[in-house]
Amino acid sequence: MSQVKLNYACFLNQSGYSQAAQNLIGALYQSNKFDIKLRIFGEKPTRAAISDEKYEYFMKMAKKKTDIDRILIYHCIPTMQKREPTLKKSIGFATFETFKPPRGWIDILNKNDAIIVPSKFNYHVFAHESINKPLYYIPHCIDFSIYNSKVKPLYNYDKFTFLFMGTWKERKGYPQLIEAWFREFTDKDDVQLVIKTDRSKEAEKYIDRIKKQMGINKGFAPILLENKVFDEASLPRFIKSVDCLVSPTLGEGFGYPGLQCMALEVPVIITNFSGCVDYANGDTAVLLEPTGYIFRQNMDAIPQFKNKKWAFIEVKNIQKTMRKILQNPQETKSMISQAYSYVRDRFDYRTVSHLFEDMVKELYG
Repeated sequence: MSQVKLNYACFLNQSGYSQAAQNLIGALYQSNKFDIKLRIFGEKPTRAAISDEKYEYFMKMAKKKTDIDRILIYHCIPTMQKREPTLKKSIGFATFETFKPPRGWIDILNKNDAIIVPSKFNYHVFAHESINKPLYYIPHCIDFSIYNSKVKPLYNYDKFTFLFMGTWKERKGYPQLIEAWFREFTDKDDVQLVIKTDRSKEAEKYIDRIKKQMGINKGFAPILLENKVFDEASLPRFIKSVDCLVSPTLGEGFGYPGLQCMALEVPVIITNFSGCVDYANGDTAVLLEPTGYIFRQNMDAIPQFKNKKWAFIEVKNIQKTMRKILQNPQETKSMISQAYSYVRDRFDYRTVSHLFEDMVKELYG
């Protein structure tokens, strides 16, 4: 059987869009059913987070010719999805972190033959808009040859270590987390918080400012900033070094860190809202229940986030869940075992490539 020809347009950097694209391309590549031509947005690919092996096959894909019979896959924000007249077939991705995506996005997405959404939350969000093209749920996936229970820790921390990992944006819930941390833990607790973010200097300044505002001069549980850029092999080992991920996010299209942690058998505290509920439920994670939604005129100075509703997470709820993890080690062991099985059955390369193949057959025969 001949391979299906794709023209895959995406980023190759350290963004969430890129991470998701790299994994889906990897899944399709391993299936051996797709001939992929790569179209890279922006500057040259970031080598730090891409293995040499993957870099080589990405570059081979990028050098292929753009045949007119290729299906154009737009794995990017809708405003970048400009249909090319020479390519008659196109499929666009739609990812949004909360309710009511921008109206302009819908008009752009409707110019595709179909739309892929990475979470059931996004399926419902976009289904309630004026979408007139088929919606397909194809979740993000990870490479379980890299993320699995056999991964060895990179560090040997001497305290129970919570991890916050993500871009330093208010949407990720860092203001609530930092306040909860200083209210709940002191140096008498054998704990520490490690922050892995893209803006460590901003994070450091913010933490110092909050300590001053709260009148904390001494006796607080430590917060460490991890500045190292991890490659594809060492990132799982770094994550495996911690005892629990804490992600009080206000909204996610999907949310990779939670899935990565579950695949490594690292416990997860995460908000029970938006895209992350695809893998996070009462059996697989300790859930932060929103106590409602809060309207924000401006969120992180991002245009598409203007005048949107977000999950409202109470500081005391974060305190309670972190303490719960510390005090219930046996319950945590049971949870991580269930989480590991759950994500391996649903978010592996083979499962996702089958979903993609079924979509293409249904659309184009």
